[in-house]
Amino acid sequence: MLFCALLFFFLFPQTDFLSLGGTVLDTDANAAANVNVRLEQPTEQKHWDTMTLADGSFRFERLSYGTYRLTIHKDGYFDVSAEVRLETSKTVEFTLAAAQKIEQEIDVVARPEPINPESVSSENTVNDEVIQNIPYTGRQNFLNALSLMPAVVRDGNGQLHIHGSRPDQIRYQLDGMNLTDATAGGLASNIPLDAIESVDMDLVGYSSEFGKGSGGIVRVHSQFIGDKYKFNVTDFVPGIDFREKSIAEFSPRLLFSGPVVRNKLWFMYSGSLRYIHNWLDNLPKPDNQQRQTMSDQLVKLQWNLRESHVVTIDLIHNTEFFGNNGLSVIRPRETTTNYVRRGTTLAVSERRVIGGKLLESMLQWTSRHDSDLAKGTELLEMRPQLWTGNYFSDQRGHVQRWHAVQSIAWQQQTAGLTHRLKAGGEFDYVDSSLQLDRRRFELFNESGALRSSVFFVGPNSADLHNLEYGAFVQDRVVFNSKLQAEAGIRYDRERLVGRNNFAPRLGFAFLPRGTSRSKISGGIGLFYDNITFINIELTGLQRRFTTTYDDGIPISASAPTSIHVSPYLRNPYGLHWNVAWENEWAPRWVSRIEYIQKNGRDQTRLAALTTPAGFDILFDNSGKSHYRAVEFSLDRPIRTDLRILASYIYSNAKARPSISLDFPDPAVEFIPEVPVEWNATHRFVSWGYFPLPSHLYASFSIEARSGFPFTAINDLNHVIGGYNSNRMPAFFTTNASLEKQLPIPFGNGKRVALRIGVTNLFNHFNPRFVDPNVNSPNFLHFSDSSRRHFVARLRILKK
Repeated sequence: MLFCALLFFFLFPQTDFLSLGGTVLDTDANAAANVNVRLEQPTEQKHWDTMTLADGSFRFERLSYGTYRLTIHKDGYFDVSAEVRLETSKTVEFTLAAAQKIEQEIDVVARPEPINPESVSSENTVNDEVIQNIPYTGRQNFLNALSLMPAVVRDGNGQLHIHGSRPDQIRYQLDGMNLTDATAGGLASNIPLDAIESVDMDLVGYSSEFGKGSGGIVRVHSQFIGDKYKFNVTDFVPGIDFREKSIAEFSPRLLFSGPVVRNKLWFMYSGSLRYIHNWLDNLPKPDNQQRQTMSDQLVKLQWNLRESHVVTIDLIHNTEFFGNNGLSVIRPRETTTNYVRRGTTLAVSERRVIGGKLLESMLQWTSRHDSDLAKGTELLEMRPQLWTGNYFSDQRGHVQRWHAVQSIAWQQQTAGLTHRLKAGGEFDYVDSSLQLDRRRFELFNESGALRSSVFFVGPNSADLHNLEYGAFVQDRVVFNSKLQAEAGIRYDRERLVGRNNFAPRLGFAFLPRGTSRSKISGGIGLFYDNITFINIELTGLQRRFTTTYDDGIPISASAPTSIHVSPYLRNPYGLHWNVAWENEWAPRWVSRIEYIQKNGRDQTRLAALTTPAGFDILFDNSGKSHYRAVEFSLDRPIRTDLRILASYIYSNAKARPSISLDFPDPAVEFIPEVPVEWNATHRFVSWGYFPLPSHLYASFSIEARSGFPFTAINDLNHVIGGYNSNRMPAFFTTNASLEKQLPIPFGNGKRVALRIGVTNLFNHFNPRFVDPNVNSPNFLHFSDSSRRHFVARLRILKK
């Protein structure tokens, strides 16, 4: 497949095919017509000129990859100039400032058009304006901003779910680097917030370029580095909890970027530190405290040998400490664990354009150490109302990943049709080691009688290696100005499974009016996922022995339980299809209606396997999943400092449950598909930011959804009643903020931005913990809700 792509590459002549469009507005957000627009490519000494149309728009076609400078000129207004990095066709927006007004900073933001005519897949693009402006809790993690987007839900454990998917079904990338956790899924390396320029979320992902991410692709793009020095300092004043008379949060962030050699070599450093001190209201002092410390740093160097030949080096370093992990009303401090993580990622990438053909390559190395350790080795005694002793396991892990990618993109004309082709391959070598020390623990009923005793025998470490291969080819066919379709096929194979997987995909986009004011899109595709390491590694670890008691008297001998891997293991896959209609009813008023359906087959799960002594646990492909959703959204991206979005989604996510590893209940094996733990049947989100008089800026965010399902259990942690048949209370939160930017006297262009905000404005009770034990005196007691919280942010800006 890759050979065929290379053959086409050398046989067919190519042309440049990128475009750069934009809109020029005045300070009242009205279209500015007849404005001079000049586009320059400094290193190639080329320039192009045009004028804006009546709607303020302009467009340059047939451009190559590289860095350009746009200059906007209109008599009576200050000239505006900005550098734009062109890697895909994009649209930028300018706001003119009248010459008689005080000169101010002009923000130029690259963002998609209200309706992106180039996309055949359902997607959301979140730029840095959204990430920085909308209020949300946990501002150091960009995933918290993504969770306010339509179709994206974050569960009680902080994991992200896109259209009902599991965390291990989502692929995360930063500038092409693979940042997905190879062992259990999710984001392996956090990215400093200020380093992010935009995030593209492919919610369905019909492009065959991306594999091993059936849930969606989260592609993060780092900030553009230009010939202008940029310096931001944010949140360097700690937050105080006046009730506790202590520092509750300290989250300073620093961004510094600029040229080393103008027009040739640039650098960027972005770092963030976060300290969180949390107090649980329902626990006695001082054992009600949790502390979390995180540090994330990104260093980036970009070297333009020519505009058509760019080399980039990225270095990411992360550390995290989370003390008293798992603290709750039934788990006091001594039964919790301390979590520690540190990781490093180094990547070298090259982008080269030859005759209009784009070649991209990358080599990446990632190393991560993590541990989750108990506070001691005292026997853990679990009672429905309270745990005592120390947690029964200590876990340590180390993962290394080598990742290599090569791709080719080009365009050609054949039989009057435009073909935009892309092909490539990727290779991963993953080395994982796991050490799991598990000790004896006991379970008691509400009256204090022993019900179960569990101990472990055998090795406590396992090593696993995996080779992963992937290749793809895809063709975007432009039939005319109204219709285009994208067809592709992807091949994947990994050594752990040893099977060849072929995934064909097809998507289309139809513009009924021939313009980007209305679009109908859809597609269908087959998507495969990787096997998570953790469940395979467990097969080589300690064997579990369980003794069951009745009123403290043993009723059977210790029953062994082992974990096995099915010899017929296959990669899980899903068949997805969707159809969507986007329409611009009035200028900048865009609606979207979408229906999406996912059917998962051969999903991996832990199953119960009956044995003469009891049961074993089998890791196999006996799982199934189904997801249905319909979305109604209204978006008004008016200009760079004003945007409002509202969305409602009705969805239903079901899957066959997996047996719990720590507290296995063989009865779960007979349960069919049930709602997943993150299923939110009804969900409404809205957010926006907009200017007010006196140079003030306001922002808000609202989320209302159904409560997540949970399962009632007994004192043996066995399922009581229907699986996930109970629900947490409905979730509702409103966040708001107000910001004012002021110039710093004698500050040489620096500005200070002061923001005051509030989270959970109406102090709605949103519990994160429930006691599900029917034998507990606190059964169905909800707790650990984040109350109303006032926050402040102080930024020093120099752009």
